[in-house]
Amino acid sequence: MKQNRFKNLILYIVIVVIPSIIGIFYFTHAKYNELVHDNIMETKKMVELHKNHIEQFIGETVTSLEMLSLVLSSENELLSNNQYIKDILVKTYYKDPRFFGLYLANPSGKIITGTRDAPEAETIVYRDYFQTAVQTRKTSISEAYYHEKNDQYIVTIASPVFNRENEIQAFLVADLRLDYIENIIKLVNPDLSLKIYDMNHAVIAETKQQENSDDKEFSVTSYLNNISWMIAAKPLPLDYQKLLSLLIVYILLTLVITHIIFLLIKYILLKRKTTYERMQNETQKLELVGTLAASTAHEIRNPLTGIKGFIQLLSEKYKDEEAQLYFSIIKKEINRINQIVSELLMLGKPSKQKFERHDLRKIIEELSPIIDSQAHLHNVVYQTFIEPAPLTVFCSKDHIKQVILNLTKNALEAMPLGGVLTISLNKEDDVCKLEISDTGQGIPEEALSKIFTPFFTMKDTGTGLGLVVCQRIVHMHKGKIDVKSKVDEGTVVSIYLPISKD
Repeated sequence: MKQNRFKNLILYIVIVVIPSIIGIFYFTHAKYNELVHDNIMETKKMVELHKNHIEQFIGETVTSLEMLSLVLSSENELLSNNQYIKDILVKTYYKDPRFFGLYLANPSGKIITGTRDAPEAETIVYRDYFQTAVQTRKTSISEAYYHEKNDQYIVTIASPVFNRENEIQAFLVADLRLDYIENIIKLVNPDLSLKIYDMNHAVIAETKQQENSDDKEFSVTSYLNNISWMIAAKPLPLDYQKLLSLLIVYILLTLVITHIIFLLIKYILLKRKTTYERMQNETQKLELVGTLAASTAHEIRNPLTGIKGFIQLLSEKYKDEEAQLYFSIIKKEINRINQIVSELLMLGKPSKQKFERHDLRKIIEELSPIIDSQAHLHNVVYQTFIEPAPLTVFCSKDHIKQVILNLTKNALEAMPLGGVLTISLNKEDDVCKLEISDTGQGIPEEALSKIFTPFFTMKDTGTGLGLVVCQRIVHMHKGKIDVKSKVDEGTVVSIYLPISKD
């Protein structure tokens, strides 16, 4: 009992526990990597989105300044009407929150007027972006720089204002707030940790202030096309709640599948065990029958011999017809008892026979006259289909004859109204196939599985040992016997014997 429990425990561990643990480990690892990859791809999409937004933001600002420069270019006395220019700049400043300041500078770089009061001596002539605008006569964008008064990074754009002679008469200068970009990113993606670096790898904007943050964590990067900036973002945090819910579903599914497999294997093993025990029981029955037969055969036959002798004497003494009828019935039953005893002896322990190489074709030829005569008595047509090439098997000739005669006898008895008895012999691979078929009553499906059970018979006068003896002889010759049958169509018995190799 304890041993069976231990075996069941080992089987359960091997089929359920170990595969479940391995499967859950690999599923968790794969799903974790999948979610991380999905988060990285989602972060990349967000970074590209904000990159395009920043470029659009800068581009729109440049376009707006250039449009304003064209408007101011139409003013004849641009540098003399400071208040008018200031009013235009102030209105533009309050309409667009992206501007930190708007100024008008003369060609020498001195601030003339703007939204914020500037010292009279303040000049931007030495600024790189201003020199670039002067030399190229086009709009120029500065690098991001830190504005100490307002504690933030800004970007300055300088756009030249031309007169009617296409000469630069002033520069329109705009300071852009980078915190405006930060606020937009925070509004669109509040969970995204993002940093914007300038060409010197200084952080000029970030969505989340993090102490001791490692730049290596910001692994998703992208570079702007028109400005030498880089956007770096930290992959979105993993949704462990989602991972846990998927893991729970997978665990339940894995346990259900492994338990189904476990129960299926248990069922198969139990079925095999039941089959093995049934075969053992049948073997034990045969051994018991053999033991009983061997121990009692002589005890039965000795008195039967005496009875048979006295019946013979009495039959010679009493000649009347009624007595002779009784004597014939007694002799017939004595012969039947002798036949049963012989079958019991064969079933329990077949008599020793000399195994030699025999051609099955010749064995069938020797038996054909006997079978043919019995077929005529039953109004049955007997036919054979035998392969012309020799089919030699290592066998006991008398035992093979006994099997063939027993099976043909069963076939003839299954055709009381006549029919066709066919014996075919041919080679299949390395075995010899002997097939005996009839067109008789057939065997019901529920009885087909019991035909090799000792003492099972469907005949009124059968012993239930004939097919069992045939099976035992075939197995003794390392062969196989198979029976197929359909009710009212007939029965086919196939015997497979290994071909003898010289």
